[in-house]
Parts: sequence; structure tokens; C-alpha cells
Amino acid sequence: MKKEIINIGILGLGTVGQGTIKILQENKEFIEQKIYPKKIVLKKLADKDKDKILLDKNLYKIFTNSAQEVVADPEIDIIVETIGGFEPAKSLIMQALNSGKHVVTANKEVIAKAGYEILDLARENKVNFLFEASVASGIPIIGALSNSLTSYKLKEIMGILNGTTNYILTKMSEEGKDYEEALKESQEKGYAEADPRKDIDGFDAFNKIFILSAIAFRAKIDPNNIYYEGIRNISKLDIGYARELGYTIKLLALARNTGPDLDIRVHPALIPKRHALANIGGAYNGILVRGGEFGDLTFSGLGAGALPAGSMIVSDIVDIIKNYDNYNNRYNYFEKKKIRDFSQTYSPYYLRIRVKDRPGVLAEIASVFARKKVSFLSVIQKGEAGEVVDIVFLTHQAKEGSVQEALKEVARLECVEKICSTIRVVEI
Repeated sequence: MKKEIINIGILGLGTVGQGTIKILQENKEFIEQKIYPKKIVLKKLADKDKDKILLDKNLYKIFTNSAQEVVADPEIDIIVETIGGFEPAKSLIMQALNSGKHVVTANKEVIAKAGYEILDLARENKVNFLFEASVASGIPIIGALSNSLTSYKLKEIMGILNGTTNYILTKMSEEGKDYEEALKESQEKGYAEADPRKDIDGFDAFNKIFILSAIAFRAKIDPNNIYYEGIRNISKLDIGYARELGYTIKLLALARNTGPDLDIRVHPALIPKRHALANIGGAYNGILVRGGEFGDLTFSGLGAGALPAGSMIVSDIVDIIKNYDNYNNRYNYFEKKKIRDFSQTYSPYYLRIRVKDRPGVLAEIASVFARKKVSFLSVIQKGEAGEVVDIVFLTHQAKEGSVQEALKEVARLECVEKICSTIRVVEI
């Protein structure tokens, strides 16, 4: 007899967990039209905080402070993990899968560190492990990559994948705020955590581009080989100079399928103002997918929040229930791929170098870059003539390793005060 009542257990009742509950309750009739004749029942909710404030006081009847109790309940069919962090989340997910339960999560850290292992375990137990909400929250990008965009090999993914850093850079660009001021405002509005390091240092975007690369390129890759950096060194001075040159600065996650290897990285970048991602502002995320024959597709939407993330979790729950009686493994093939050494990648560059204002300085600097086979597209002196001025360089496409070698030599020149900024440039 086919099962008609699907029992759900939720682990972690923070922002995303409560958003999921709200959607399941308020949209119950609409959701169940998609899975008719099956019904969804919230069976148990767990959080270590005994005094967790729930949207519906009736939910206290199914509340427990033991995640283990939820995972061990034989009547629960689908576990939703919204605890966050690596442990105990990973162990609870593994236990649930081993018990024959399907699992839905928004936990990008667990997927980045143990995703292949978890997917193997899910396959062995003929259950699903789905994670649409782990990347770009309300944007259904993982479903698009794994289900819809399967006709041609994908060439490139380029994304603004962190709402906190995008909010900060937008405030710096549009309102002239400095970094610290914009960060404080993002914390006050709830976009940035009290400890924002995972966001501003690029770790969050790193986890997300790893996940997207694995799915898009069907690749088994080592995340330890992905280069990432954050936005701490971006100044409003550079944002202003970039604007004058026709660019905006974003924290960009890039993944390119070059054929023999994958070029995957996260770093700030100058993007031309006419680029599809240039006008993705505030806490929004944007993703550009470049395919073989279908051209460019751009996705955008809120990258964080209870309801955007909760909506994608519910979407995964519905997906599992629709195929509940006919197990369908979505992730059954990953080919081992090498990630290109970051020093061997190529980009144009924006460089800001502070120098002593005297004749011959430009020639000295240019000769060093020429020896390293780095050529300039444009050179602009910024600021009034005086003892010290900034020179802004835009290079033609150059190898990362060569640029870094040149900068080390330039920094030792007697005429150079400081290498202020090194930012890669994205071309259309």
C-alpha cells in the first residue's frame, strides 16, 4: 500500500527552520495540490534552545530539545536539517540516511566538506539528499543545473553569491560609505552576523561555488584547491576610480570548464557596468550561466532570509514526495576533475600603486611589468601633483603568477611607496 501521510521532522529552529514551518503551515493547501493525494504532517521539531519562540504555540506539542529523538523516530520520513555548521549536522544527516529517511538541507558547509560522501550514502540507502537552499537561497539554481540544463556541457558559471558582501559593496558604491560603516549597517539590518568573517572573507561564496561547480560540471573536485579572498581590502577610493573607468566592484565567484581542468575561484572583481551582474545590488544574489548552444542565462533573487530559503526547502520536500514511490537518484555521476592552480589563471587587472611624484617613475614600473610579459591597457595618475600620487593601471589579460611576481619587484623600487590595490577585471 502506497504511503499517503508523509511525516516531516525539522532539526534547528533558527531563521531558516522557522521560515520552512511558516511556509508549510500557511501554504499547506496549495503545496498539497502538487503532491495529491499525499499529505504533509509536521511530526517533530527540535532545537537545543528549550525556550525557542515558535510562530504557532500549538507547535510546542511536537517540540523537543533532542535532535537525536527526531532522527530516531521510525514514523518520520523526511528530515529537514537547518542547524547549520559542520557538526553535529553531518552526523545527524548520515544517521538519518542510514535509517532510510530522506534528507533536505540548506547547509552549504556540510555539502562542501562532505557532500560526495553523503550523496554516496544516500544512493546506497536509496533515499534522497537534496540541498537547493544551500546556494543563493531563493534562486532555484541547483534544480536548473541538475534538471533543466542537461542538453549541453556548461562552459562557465559566474555569480554574486553572498548577500552580505554585496550589500556592503553596494552601500560603498551608491552612498560613499567606507567599509567599516557599511559593515556595521549590514549587521544592524541582520544581513551580516555579529562575527561576519565567513561572509566578508569569501568563505561562504567559496562553499557555494564549490557546490555549483560540482553540479554544473558533474565533477568530483577537491575544495582545498579553490582560491578565495574577501572584500576587506576594497576601499571606497577604488570603488570611485572603478566607476570613472566604467566598472563596478563585486565579490565574484567564477567557475570555468576549460576542458582539461576547471578554473574555480572567488575574489573581488571589476565588472563592466553593462555586464548582466553589474546591477545586482543590495542583499540580492545573481548568477550567470554560460552554455554550449543556449547562450547566457541570468538568475537573480534574494540570497538570504527565512522565506526565500524556506521556499527552496519546501520545494525539495515536494520533489521527494512527488517521486516517493519511485526512487529517483538525481546525482549519480561525478567525474574526477583537476582545479587549475590559481597562479596559472588569466585575467586583466586593476592596479593602484602609490609612488613618489617625480620624472621616470612610470618608465621604471612599466619596465618591470614588461619583463614579466604584462602589458598595460591604460595608465591614469590620480590626485594632485605633489610628493606622493596614486597611479591606476589597467592591464591586458595576464597570468596571475606573472602579475604577482611583477608586483613583488615593483614594491621594492625606491620610487614606490605602496601597492594599494590588486583587483582582477572581468570582461563581457
